[in-house]
Amino acid sequence: MIILAQATPDAASPAIVHDGKEMLLTASNWVAENGLSFAASLATAIIIYLVGAWLAGVIRKAVVNSLHRRGTDQTIATYLANILHTLVLILVIITALGQLGIPTAQFAALIAAAGLAIGLALQGNLSNFASGFLLVFFRPFQRGDYLSAAGTEGTVDDIGVFTTTLTTLDNKKVIVPNSAITGGNIINFSANPKRVVIVPCTVAGTNPTDKVRTTLLGAVIGNPHVLADPAPVAVLADLGENKYTMELRVWCDPANFWPTQFTLNEAVKKALDDAGISGPLPAMRIVQS
Repeated sequence: MIILAQATPDAASPAIVHDGKEMLLTASNWVAENGLSFAASLATAIIIYLVGAWLAGVIRKAVVNSLHRRGTDQTIATYLANILHTLVLILVIITALGQLGIPTAQFAALIAAAGLAIGLALQGNLSNFASGFLLVFFRPFQRGDYLSAAGTEGTVDDIGVFTTTLTTLDNKKVIVPNSAITGGNIINFSANPKRVVIVPCTVAGTNPTDKVRTTLLGAVIGNPHVLADPAPVAVLADLGENKYTMELRVWCDPANFWPTQFTLNEAVKKALDDAGISGPLPAMRIVQS
């Protein structure tokens, strides 16, 4: 058995060497016949790619500048320029491969098949891409708006191809998939030129409503964030047992909503205390033994 094991490689070696020599000879003949033309085609393909990539960048920059001059939103301009840049690069790559003798029709079919497979694997990202397209072109909100969507609130920092970036009131960055935003309700607090601030005040039923209303309206005087038109109002919003709720309603610029809310809360608390207006007594609980 040992003799056979040692003899087997020796018997196969001449065939392996012979095949190797044939492969080298074939390669040498191919290089001698086609090497110069292939090198020229390769150099041409590289030049096509480099020039095409440079041209794609120039086109992208030109599109962005042109759209900016026309007053197009920056998000839309960048979005369109990126798509055009990608399409030009794909065309350049196919042209370069065709220069090398690769059948571009088959290559395009291969790309389509690969794109279908990738699309099936990345359905969520494709959904985000489509949602980003809708957000950019239908513009339910724009950069700088304060909105509530997909279970979070914040100021819009960026509307990307796949995600939208928000900054919360406590300065946290939240990245939300675009499909999550378009798949639910979008509350844009900055869409309208004015926003209402409501300060509810629940007081004891023994307090005269006229006194409470006058006190609440007096707390507005001197607040720089409150708009004069529409005028501030104090309305009786809810009646309860031995208590009622009066709401102070004022209008402000959307950008000043939180400063208006916080300053009014403090001013109303001080005004009610100074006026001696009492709050509702805690409910009594009678336990029967």
